[in-house]
Amino acid sequence: MKNKISFFLASLALLSMSMAFAEATVDTAPHVWDGGRESFTDHVTTYQENSAPKWKKIWDQARVLYGKGKYEQARIKYEQLLSRKDNIDQARWEYVTVLIAVKQWHKAAIELGRLSNDDPGRSEYELARAEIALGQGDFEEAIKIYKPRYDRCYATSDHTGDKADILIGYIAALEGLKKWDTLSPLLEELIRLRPDDSALQKKAAAIALKNNHHRRALLFLDRLAENNPDDSSIFQQMALIHESLGETERAAACWQEVVGLNADCRQAHEKLIIYYQAVGNKAMELKHIQALLRLQPADKALLERSAQLHLDMNRPDHALENYNLLLSLQPGSSEIIHRKKLAVQQVAIQLLSLVENSGSSMLWQDLVQVTADRTEVFRNMATLLRGDETRRNELIEVLRVINDASPGDIAIRDELATLLHEQGRDDILATVMNMDSGAPVNLRQ
Repeated sequence: MKNKISFFLASLALLSMSMAFAEATVDTAPHVWDGGRESFTDHVTTYQENSAPKWKKIWDQARVLYGKGKYEQARIKYEQLLSRKDNIDQARWEYVTVLIAVKQWHKAAIELGRLSNDDPGRSEYELARAEIALGQGDFEEAIKIYKPRYDRCYATSDHTGDKADILIGYIAALEGLKKWDTLSPLLEELIRLRPDDSALQKKAAAIALKNNHHRRALLFLDRLAENNPDDSSIFQQMALIHESLGETERAAACWQEVVGLNADCRQAHEKLIIYYQAVGNKAMELKHIQALLRLQPADKALLERSAQLHLDMNRPDHALENYNLLLSLQPGSSEIIHRKKLAVQQVAIQLLSLVENSGSSMLWQDLVQVTADRTEVFRNMATLLRGDETRRNELIEVLRVINDASPGDIAIRDELATLLHEQGRDDILATVMNMDSGAPVNLRQ
């Protein structure tokens, strides 16, 4: 009877930011063994109504259910069968395979013991006993069964499916005992038998890391990345390994692959922020800070760094947005208020050159798209223009906009009226004087 063992390999969540895969964990849960399903599900006999004994019909039903993977229903049928007919070894053996499939290890061991007493040397029984030992966590017992069988396969250069099945069980037992040094060559041998098993290659990479064989782990992961270019977890693992080796540039390239596949990966953005800050690439650092801010918009540290980068890159208007958000989180913060004031001054300096060319009214409208602090920006522009006697026309334009926006500001209105009077612009002056401000315009002669 051909025995088959299906092996479930857990993918590793290696997200530690300190040591790449140093604390990687490997799933040591036993694999579910098929126990030779094909050997008995093909022998279901169909009878005419009432032409077969009841126990035989139950047996056939049990086999059909097991063949369909309905193990729990099959278990119930086999128990009904054995309660009627308990002397059929084949039926009891099939019942054992069902118990293994539903992981009822203790009951499976008892039933298998009854069979082994009658035929102690049968190969299928020994492999089932090894599987039960794995399920019960008795890894030493499993190794006692798997190792000599593996040694025989190796000595005879057996490359059949039986060798892979035995090797899988042997690996699972060694893994349960955390014998990482012994595992690596066995895993590589299994990969040669199953070269397309991605989960197996991930496990091999993790075990290589357990043994501090970082380059070996990268070989497995490089191959995985070629065959699975859309799996961000592979590039994430590679990035962590490169980091542990001090290869920051290669790590950054892998982190870029991660964000390309998963734009919401916070760890990747955080790592890239650190990298680009270290190499002085402010534009790329800012890009990943903005990506993180979309995920965590109330992060004060990110907002402060974003504001500083915008200032460094001569975009104080964007810095103002960050400072306004910070003030909503920290109302009344003197430090943030001071930084915002400096940003407003920088915006004002930038916009001065546009007043003459574009006109202050048009500039005022454009500022709606730039910042909510346009009145404050214009007041700073006025302060700067007051120190330059050659730019009185620009100062008047700016003051007119401020006056329109803040008609109750008497000081601005008086200053504007004085400048208009000095330039003889009586038509505009009349308009200003006729505005109801609640106080007279004071024209200095």
